[in-house]
Amino acid sequence: MAKAILISPIQLYNLTAVRHIRLHYGISAQDLSFGIGKSLNYIGTMENEQISGSYNDTVLTEIAQYISNKIKNYPDSELEIKGKTHYTIYDFYPTEILSDEKVIKKVDPIPPGFGPSVTLNALIESSNFFKKARTLNEIVEKCNDIQNQNWVSNDFTQQLDRATKAKNKKLDVILKDGLNTYILAKKQKKD
Repeated sequence: MAKAILISPIQLYNLTAVRHIRLHYGISAQDLSFGIGKSLNYIGTMENEQISGSYNDTVLTEIAQYISNKIKNYPDSELEIKGKTHYTIYDFYPTEILSDEKVIKKVDPIPPGFGPSVTLNALIESSNFFKKARTLNEIVEKCNDIQNQNWVSNDFTQQLDRATKAKNKKLDVILKDGLNTYILAKKQKKD
């Protein structure tokens, strides 16, 4: 069994805040890493519970700038906070004072207590659920089970649309038994 990694509560807060916001907008760890000029595994390494890494203020500022640039053309209905089109380093810090005692670095693959966007994007990124083609009803049911919610199909239409049409799309839509189903996108070969 691996030894638990201890970090400060503020470091854990930073990691969790970045992960929540990036998952909400469907930004993969690799896309964010590349977008801030780091190695493709940088964000994934920071989010790894077995590695003691955490962000410094310079990196948090670069992340905030990248996310702000990425979402500037999003419709208001898809924004994390309605009307919030700009993120700063302060969005990754708590408003209250945290303890100085070290805590175990725990990064939930699918963060509990978050909405449809975060849940769906974490499910795409952190599980094998989409290795098999899934109907919208199956997706809604799985996300409801994970978060103990009563979401409906409409709660996922924008997120699924974004996941299938984005430049770096995550899901393909295929017709199966007369229904649109969603499956992990095949990686495109580079010329």
